Amino acid sequence: MINSKVAKESVVDVGIGLIISFPIAFTVLTFTTNMEFSVGATALTQTVVFTSLALFRKYCVRLFFLKNDAKKGYSDESGDV
Repeated sequence: MINSKVAKESVVDVGIGLIISFPIAFTVLTFTTNMEFSVGATALTQTVVFTSLALFRKYCVRLFFLKNDAKKGYSDESGDV
């Protein structure tokens, strides 16, 4: 029932996000505090930073798994590698 390759990719992606989230949050909060941003501006800044980095992270993780699968001889349904 559960696709183990997809589950592994999901766990890796979430694990990377978990590891990098604290330093990113700390950096963004330090920056916004030093710049004296309002609460709303701080929330917006964090949202933009986390969303941008999540998209980039997901793209990189997906690309890694596609290339890894191609080396092992697996094919993706989309045909893109």
